[in-house]
Amino acid sequence: MANVSHEVLIGTLKKLKRMLARYNVQYFLIGGSAIGALRHQGMIPWDDDIDIGIKRENIQAFIAAFNGANVDADVRLVSPGEPNYYLSTYKVLNSAESVYDEVDAGTGLHGVFIDVFALDKTFRWKPLRRVHQLIVRLDQVAMDIAGGNHDTGKHLGIFHKWAEFVAAHRSKSDIAAMNVKHIQMFNWLPGGYIYYNFSSPYAWDREMYLPAEIKSASIQNFEGEKFPVAVGYDAILTRMYGDYMQPPKEAERKPRHLQEDK
Repeated sequence: MANVSHEVLIGTLKKLKRMLARYNVQYFLIGGSAIGALRHQGMIPWDDDIDIGIKRENIQAFIAAFNGANVDADVRLVSPGEPNYYLSTYKVLNSAESVYDEVDAGTGLHGVFIDVFALDKTFRWKPLRRVHQLIVRLDQVAMDIAGGNHDTGKHLGIFHKWAEFVAAHRSKSDIAAMNVKHIQMFNWLPGGYIYYNFSSPYAWDREMYLPAEIKSASIQNFEGEKFPVAVGYDAILTRMYGDYMQPPKEAERKPRHLQEDK
């Protein structure tokens, strides 16, 4: 990934940091960006996006912070429910001319982006959590089927048949909207819950967050400024990656999201 893309991403993150500070929005660097802060004091050299997590109860404040800011013309917030955008993740997208030829392989969006993951409540008790995870996963399978991929989720057996039924009777946009509702369906829980990233690419339960782990922040250096990482980062990242301070093999050090427009 070209250095200019990193520079644009980092500059966008620093501006977003100031927006969120004005509205007192709690957020954390998560995933590979948290590893970058801890291991590299900045972006992982081969990474091509930045990930932050925000509890669902703070998402409206995040949106208000963005909409109330004087952002560059090239920067916009991509939100669930937009036409031809089917993810449940928010993206702060910078489509400046210097990075416009970078294309997100998953969405076709031009430019570089910060993924903003809403962290939602689900059950601490595993059997009930599995029901919630299955409901959300079936929405995702139905979206894939509606988009023409009939092979995804076949290991789910009879549940795959249900996803096929849903895909045959609802549009991909309708299924995406239903998916967002299902993700949020247990945010009313007053206790007995954990936080979970339902947009995580990892296997079930790898990216879950105990309330105590994200109750406060551990401030880390990231590209010359201070940024928050969840106070329970060691337990969180160990669940996700194992020995996260050990870099991957050389052959695995590749960008995962962006490709150059041909």
